[in-house]
Amino acid sequence: MAFSWLRKALGPKASRLRIGSLWSTPTPNAGWWRDDPTEQLRQYQSWVYAAVNAIAQEIGRQRPYCYRNWGQAEHEQTPLVANHPLVQLLEHPNPKMTPWELWYLTVLYLELTGNCYWHVASRGDGLPGELWIIPTHWIRIVTHTSVYAYAYELRVPGAPAEYFSPEEIIHLKYPNPLDVYYGLSPLQANALTIDANAELQRSRWQTFQAGQRPGMVLQTDQTLNDATVVRLEEKLQSKFSGRENWQRPLVLEQGLKASPWTFTPAEMDYLNSCRLTRDEIFALFRVPPPVAGMIETVGLGADIWHGARTIFCEGTIQPKLDLIAQALTRDLARRFDADLVIAFPDCSPRNQDQRRLDDELDARLGLRTVNEIRRARGLKPFSDGKFDQPRCLGHVAERPSLGN
Repeated sequence: MAFSWLRKALGPKASRLRIGSLWSTPTPNAGWWRDDPTEQLRQYQSWVYAAVNAIAQEIGRQRPYCYRNWGQAEHEQTPLVANHPLVQLLEHPNPKMTPWELWYLTVLYLELTGNCYWHVASRGDGLPGELWIIPTHWIRIVTHTSVYAYAYELRVPGAPAEYFSPEEIIHLKYPNPLDVYYGLSPLQANALTIDANAELQRSRWQTFQAGQRPGMVLQTDQTLNDATVVRLEEKLQSKFSGRENWQRPLVLEQGLKASPWTFTPAEMDYLNSCRLTRDEIFALFRVPPPVAGMIETVGLGADIWHGARTIFCEGTIQPKLDLIAQALTRDLARRFDADLVIAFPDCSPRNQDQRRLDDELDARLGLRTVNEIRRARGLKPFSDGKFDQPRCLGHVAERPSLGN
């Protein structure tokens, strides 16, 4: 008998299931993929896709502005001309990629793996000429006792390993309190929530695969034969199937009672778990549901959408833009000149209206010149010298009294 020697070794109480379990594939622990970049990228689906895609698309719309910094005041920041090599590099990163794709993929890798690697290709004179994004799961940092990052090892599937010096790679990452080399993504920090959502989705699919549940239950105290059951099913299907018959009254034969098939408390809790994991995923990426495409509350008015956009831009997008801009100032802009800075404009929708009011007030009170305001907005200043002079206030009306 097959496996008789193994059954004898395990003892007389060994069951067939117990023997078979020795060869079954063990179920991996929850969150087993959190340190594997390839598996992290495979989590880009379901609600993770909805949240990360919303972030990446919003940042893909942003455009950095580059300026020469002479001091802390706004008038001490001189925007770079359009044909400056740094401006041209960010506008045309490489022949195969648009700026939108560059920022989209950058944020995508940061959100899923906590790291993003740019390969800086020289144009021949030592200055950067092209920027290429390297998939995160192809890169490994080679450490050394005396150097922070000795080299970057690139392993493309099917090709031999290639090594790049630290000067050839710009490493963008989210801060990680447990590792000074690799970043920590929101996905990694909440791996259990992601796995719970994946299992709920698989369970729902298995429910559909196993068969649909009936919409109605017919009850009777009589004993029905197979022919009678088939006749009743066909009669109900022919009379009540289709959207044109959904309000048609139901007349039952004597002794039959009809009742809807309702959800049990356990099934209701299952549905609530799906919503809970969805909301947890949106919360960990800090994406309001309306921004991710959930329209449950958008119908209440435009203020709901505007409020969600404001929270999203101020609390989620702007901090990421600031992190990326500071890292690129250090690792990219300083290669062209020590006083060059890369920054992103404030993306909050409400701050744009407030900024226009502030500019108008500053110009009216003579706090800033017209050309200073134009430079701050990235516009070309007027050639007429009068626009470099503060506006003459003239006679200022006396402030009205607030008392009686």
